[in-house]
Amino acid sequence: MIHLVHTLGGCGGTLLSRCLGVMPGAAVLSEVNPAAVNLFPHFDPLYQDEHWLHLLGPEDWKRFSHLDFTVPENFRDLAAVMHDRATQAGRHLILRDWNYIDYLGVPFNPQPPCRLTIYEALPDGAQTVATAFIRHPLDQWVSLCKHEELRPTLTPVIFCDGYLAFLRSLGSIPVRKYEDFVLHPEGEMRAICDDLMLPFEPEFLEKFHAFDAVTGDFTRLRETTIALPPKKPIPSGDLDKFHASESYAQVLRLTGYREEPA
Repeated sequence: MIHLVHTLGGCGGTLLSRCLGVMPGAAVLSEVNPAAVNLFPHFDPLYQDEHWLHLLGPEDWKRFSHLDFTVPENFRDLAAVMHDRATQAGRHLILRDWNYIDYLGVPFNPQPPCRLTIYEALPDGAQTVATAFIRHPLDQWVSLCKHEELRPTLTPVIFCDGYLAFLRSLGSIPVRKYEDFVLHPEGEMRAICDDLMLPFEPEFLEKFHAFDAVTGDFTRLRETTIALPPKKPIPSGDLDKFHASESYAQVLRLTGYREEPA
């Protein structure tokens, strides 16, 4: 079984991945997606296997080391072998999908497909189970805009439209909130492990901060407790653009978030 976590980025996915990484037998592929494997070296599954997972053997490396994993068929073949190697080792392959490229895109892809493309690049017949991780849209947008590559082009309109499309794509996939996770980490982590059909490590709160074999925002890497970050103000002009967005209003209705984050 392949265990998937869907996020748009900026929602605490790195924290969640570090917690998942200390669950028994976890093998976490972090922020991988066929459309994004060449954007940054650490988005390449082979980089992650070489540095962190160590699932593949010499023959596997000979087979895959020169392939282009933006080609869905090549990604599918690699995912199948990594899944097989994880299963043989008694481990659980957890794939943290990088859905930013699917729904927001800019500046890497100005016309994202607005669908969960990862399922088109997974092994045929492979069993999958998934959960989604979200955050209040205002806080999530502010967090994403910390990245220099995104700040100039990720407008509130693009963000809200993509967020809404993401929510609509999830169907019956369970949705967990970053805010709930921070306030009640043990209960939410148990629920997420149930969503993903993974074994639970009761002592994860004492272990997660030592696990850094993931990608993402490491500004809080050395913190040993789970807590909300300091609030950052949003310029009034940007806030006006959120309030003018019908997509923003629909996101709030679908998620139950209040208009302004607490």
